[in-house]
Formats: sequence, C-alpha cells, structure tokens
Amino acid sequence: MRIVAELVPRRVEQTVELPSGATGIELLRSLALPPDAHLLIRDDTPVPLDAPLREGERIRVVGVVSGGT
Repeated sequence: MRIVAELVPRRVEQTVELPSGATGIELLRSLALPPDAHLLIRDDTPVPLDAPLREGERIRVVGVVSGGT
C-alpha cells in the first residue's frame, strides 16, 4: 500500500510503499526515523504506533524535541 508521509518540521513529503496492514512503527522504520522521537498524526488525531495504516492516506510525521533543566 502507498502512504504519503509529510515530514514536519522539514516540510518534505515522501511516498512510501508498505505491505498491506502495516503499522505506524513500520512507517517510521521505512523512513529510518526513531519512534521515540516522532509522533504520527492522521486528520489532526494522533495515531498509535501499533495502529494499522490505510491505503492512500496522508500521515504527518512530527519530530519532537524534549530536554532542558
């Protein structure tokens, strides 16, 4: 199945081919991104990493930063 990943904050779109029934974690792996540093958003709703994705959908992949003292 084909997923369009919108990488934020880089503002880059990447089309990814995944097997049917692939999950968010598989999307991040295909993009070589660490799951503990990214959130997946579908239609303004967070997507759990173990949730199945659907053919043709657009997923925002948001890089998150934490830290400080």
